[in-house]
Amino acid sequence: MPTPTREAVTYANPEDALEPSEIADLQVLTQMATLVTGLPNAFVTLADPAKPPIRGQESSYCNAALHEDDMLVVEDVRLDERTRAIAARRTHSTIVTYAGALIKTEDGRKLGTLCITDDVRRPLNTEQLQLLRSLARQAMNLLSLRQTKKDLTAALESMTRLATVDDLTGLQNRRAFMQEAEKMQKLVARRAGELCVAILDVDHFKKVNDQHGHAAGDRVLKDVAQALRAGLRESDLIGRIGGEEFAVVMPFTHAADAHRRLDQLRLRVAAQRGAGVTVTISGGLADVPAGTSIGEALKRADAALYRAKAGGRNQIETATELLPAAMEPLAA
Repeated sequence: MPTPTREAVTYANPEDALEPSEIADLQVLTQMATLVTGLPNAFVTLADPAKPPIRGQESSYCNAALHEDDMLVVEDVRLDERTRAIAARRTHSTIVTYAGALIKTEDGRKLGTLCITDDVRRPLNTEQLQLLRSLARQAMNLLSLRQTKKDLTAALESMTRLATVDDLTGLQNRRAFMQEAEKMQKLVARRAGELCVAILDVDHFKKVNDQHGHAAGDRVLKDVAQALRAGLRESDLIGRIGGEEFAVVMPFTHAADAHRRLDQLRLRVAAQRGAGVTVTISGGLADVPAGTSIGEALKRADAALYRAKAGGRNQIETATELLPAAMEPLAA
């Protein structure tokens, strides 16, 4: 059996690089191609669909093969009118005989070629060429499986994102936030650290929608989310848990320090003017003592938020130990 003298797979676009296991599968096909044809060199070349070759300006014989409907077979690349210009440009190449079978999808898209070459003239018979076509179809099957895996992975990532990320702001949604907050609580507890949670609410947000329209309201929420994320530490957690409500978890943070940093966030939001609208936020802060759940702490933070709004808005209040027996919701 001839010994191949080059890589099993080459790429027009480096971003198309295959996994080692995929290369190994294609290498089996290239080895079979050398076996059935007797030519020593066999390889797969993947095309770049974004840059189809221009006829007459091809940089390789495989590019020239992409102009064919089925296969490019040349006994002497120096003499054939389809390849001699390439041969003249590739002065250091020793290739004389070339045959490339197209790797095509069912809808006719040309993904590349399965090629065989030799440094001397080697005629190929009909049976050998038919076997090369069959191997090219097997290469297509392998690449189709690879694409199916990529599509499934992309679909899973998209579904995961839809399930965990708020589409408008790019922050975690309520469900994902609560799950991550509980994980963070366990981590902080193992290290005997302090943990604080906060709820932040955009003041008079209904008026923004009523006076400027929902598009402006969406822009405000995006800008507020961006300002909050930019003002927090990398270790802090933030999510959008309601219409204009955001929640924050600050690990290894004392309540006094958390209050100071939330006040800085409040000032950051008040200083921006997204969509031509100036808005402020109010916030409620609560610590999370041992034995207290995140949900319970958020209820205390929500009670503190209620006091911040009742006190005139655009301020941060820290939770008291006891929740009010009943609270009437304030207008946003």
